[in-house]
Amino acid sequence: MTLSLTHHLARRFQIQVNYTLARNHDDDSNERNFSRETALNPFDLSIEDAPSKQDVRHNLNLSGLLDVGTGFTISGIVIARSGLPFNPVIGTDQQNDQNDDNDRAIIDGHVARRNSLRQPRFYDMDLRLLKAFRLGEQRKLGFSAELFNVTANTNKGFGNDGISVYGVPLADGSPSVLTAGSPLFAPSTARFGGPRQLQLGMRFTF
Repeated sequence: MTLSLTHHLARRFQIQVNYTLARNHDDDSNERNFSRETALNPFDLSIEDAPSKQDVRHNLNLSGLLDVGTGFTISGIVIARSGLPFNPVIGTDQQNDQNDDNDRAIIDGHVARRNSLRQPRFYDMDLRLLKAFRLGEQRKLGFSAELFNVTANTNKGFGNDGISVYGVPLADGSPSVLTAGSPLFAPSTARFGGPRQLQLGMRFTF
């Protein structure tokens, strides 16, 4: 289900909101990686029916623009979504099938189901301030200040490689890895997962 709203509250202000509610299930999300087999039993995929690795339940995008006059414009965008699912694997071949990708953790005394855990939620906010000067009828000079990741959100956990494995379970069923299932890092980019960044720019239009 997708909902969209675009509204001009005044000549100097506009806002756009997009929200998606989705449910994505499959028995194998490995269609682009032919070197991995994550199924517990590749001859019975019925037990693999679960949320796919692309299952984003809630997805919200909000953007707006405000012309405050005298050549100043303020705009921003907010992106927020549910965390992606991931497989709680232990990273070692306990089944002795020459495959390290399908050995799942024991959680509460049971073998974890496929994609049964979720990564942290995603949130990002970017802002932009623009000041424009007219130089005659056809030329314009603009100065901009852009702030990325305003809230300095880490947004850890992009894909399975961003999640720590559980390790071999101990006798009491607890994981032997202290960081079991925890996101270890975030992509070092200007927008998502990196530190708060400020970018200054200038544009001459003629």
